[in-house]
Amino acid sequence: MPQYVRELFERVRFADLLDVAIVSMLLYVVIIWLRQKASRSLGIVAVGLVVLFGLAQWFDLYLTTLAYQYGSIAILITFVVIFQSDIRYGFEKLAASQFFLRSSVSGPSENLTGTLTEAMIFMARQRIGALVVIPMRDPLGRHIQGGVDVDAKISLPLLLSIFHPKSPGHDGAVLIERERIATLGVHLPLSRQVEKLQGSGTRHAAALGLAECCDAMVVAVSEERGTITIAKDGEMQVVDPTQLADRLRASLKDGHFAGGKRRPRYHGVTLLVSIATATMLWFTFAYNTDTIQRTFVIPIEYRNVPEGWEIAEPKPTFAELTLSGPEPAFNLLKPASAVVSLEVKPIAKGTRFPQWESESNLKNIPSELSVEQIEPRQVIVSLREKSEQ
Repeated sequence: MPQYVRELFERVRFADLLDVAIVSMLLYVVIIWLRQKASRSLGIVAVGLVVLFGLAQWFDLYLTTLAYQYGSIAILITFVVIFQSDIRYGFEKLAASQFFLRSSVSGPSENLTGTLTEAMIFMARQRIGALVVIPMRDPLGRHIQGGVDVDAKISLPLLLSIFHPKSPGHDGAVLIERERIATLGVHLPLSRQVEKLQGSGTRHAAALGLAECCDAMVVAVSEERGTITIAKDGEMQVVDPTQLADRLRASLKDGHFAGGKRRPRYHGVTLLVSIATATMLWFTFAYNTDTIQRTFVIPIEYRNVPEGWEIAEPKPTFAELTLSGPEPAFNLLKPASAVVSLEVKPIAKGTRFPQWESESNLKNIPSELSVEQIEPRQVIVSLREKSEQ
């Protein structure tokens, strides 16, 4: 085995492996999140801020670094307020376990595509308005309002009766879940992109509005024009009736619709990229074979002095500590929290001159740092009763 490989195995700790694993999962979540269209602007801004901060550190930009140090909380609050919808969208995806698993879907049944195709073509010819929502992977809860739960088997007569002009729920949308009519009379958010609507009415504005918020597919029939339109991924397209069945079948299969049979399959490539990136970051910033020494002056504290007793002066109050180890280990050290902590009460019984080894009473020192020297090596004090003064 080559020498450098042997040294690598000797230096890698379990904590390092855990560190890489945690960063890998964080990168995995971020990459999957950024692949979603709604979160790309959030990712671009976040990456831009990180790059700007890195440049400020690299080129010693005093004012920029100062702005980051004192304005980080304000930047974070502004970030959350501006991108609250994207952040909420990401947590919804996380709650639905879409970050870690994707679905291998068997595709819609012929009954679903056949019934929808027949109903849409019939209503288009009769100039009957219709709006059908087919969820994919994203939850729809916060985007839709109202509606009546029916949970009925999908059929041509039922769809025609729901969208009949004299039906109370014909102006709302029908929600299809698990290849059944789950809810009717649902209200959808309206799109504000007038240029994409091209003079279409409220029904099409609702279809496009939902398609802009999530990955659901919405099929709309225009009662004025007698056309069939599919809205998906923030876009609308008029579909020829002869191609409707194929379009529905392809879109539902590719979009992992909510009624398909799911077989979990991990985002393997994304996971490998995340692990490789985290490993490279560890080698760049954490792995260091050079050993350095640093000296600190740390306080000595006396704990649990018996009631009615005190430590006579002079007593040691500071220790000079020299540590050695790799640079990343010193980055984990907080000098202000390092202390020699001495328990007085247990030792005080039977003696007025307790003593301690300084090194064995060190606190808050990372385990990968070694003590080269500490002065005083031993602490001896004199206890006296307060009445003896």
